[in-house]
Amino acid sequence: MKNSFFIQKNLFLMSLISSIFICLSSSSFLSMWMSMEINLFSMIPLITVNQKVFSEKSTMLYFLVQSISSSIIIIAISINSKSLKSLLTTFIFLAIFMKLGMFPFHFWMISMIEGTQWNLTFLIMTMQKIIPISILMMFIHQKIIILFCLLNSFIVSMSGITMFSMRKILGFSSVNHLSMMLIAMILSKKTFKMYFLIYSFMTFSATKTMNLMNTNFLFQTMTIFKNNKMNNTVNLILFMSMAGIPPFLGFLPKMMTILLMLKSEMLITLLIILILNTLSTYFYMRISINNIIMNFNMKKTLKPLEKMSWPFYLVFSPLYILLM
Repeated sequence: MKNSFFIQKNLFLMSLISSIFICLSSSSFLSMWMSMEINLFSMIPLITVNQKVFSEKSTMLYFLVQSISSSIIIIAISINSKSLKSLLTTFIFLAIFMKLGMFPFHFWMISMIEGTQWNLTFLIMTMQKIIPISILMMFIHQKIIILFCLLNSFIVSMSGITMFSMRKILGFSSVNHLSMMLIAMILSKKTFKMYFLIYSFMTFSATKTMNLMNTNFLFQTMTIFKNNKMNNTVNLILFMSMAGIPPFLGFLPKMMTILLMLKSEMLITLLIILILNTLSTYFYMRISINNIIMNFNMKKTLKPLEKMSWPFYLVFSPLYILLM
């Protein structure tokens, strides 16, 4: 049974990856929409294999949201009406934002990842965004995207402060990074690709670390990392990198996006984004600062030197190459 489940999961994962490549290599909107549907029906079995309590709820929620948004997109595209062009364009943007889990539709993604494993959480926050963003590139409307990005950053920075679940914190982090990525997409596609790759790299490191440590809630980080200085250091570096604090890796794409915004004279938008990103930095800082304070208050004990965890290399090795 275990071997059959392993083979099925790999087959559906290969189908999911192939649907992304089909979308990226497509020249027509119909083939992109078909790849989006293949992606949907490849993802649903991966969620149902999950043995967590809320897997049925997560499966139904994902299916309903993705199918409704796909229906809105194909209906809006198929209607050829010049008088309704602006309205249909708005519906397309809303449907894509629904697929991405962006404001005002971010609640479905936050509640869904609460009932999934860490591996699926990584897929939802990274790979499942590629196809909707590829479709969004065909309908770039700068004013609408910037408006929703600002609203998205504001709501996320206010909502994420009260979260104690690590999955929800990383979910709000994903939605927050999405605002900067879409602004980077408007200004430079090369910068957006680099931002997305670095973001996926950091998200993989975070989800893998949480999976290895079996950490699901904020208070668990305080008890797990307090007796292990190396893991505590890795945790601090990882989340400061995700916050975009220099000189860590996550600062590089944010800095390039900020420079592009300055070059395009988007000063007011840049000021608002920087203020809201400063507020959202609190998500990451409270995870690591609490551990540092607890370690200072702990009674010192002699321990043998522990081996360095692999996320330490993942976070620092690209930065080391860039600074050489």
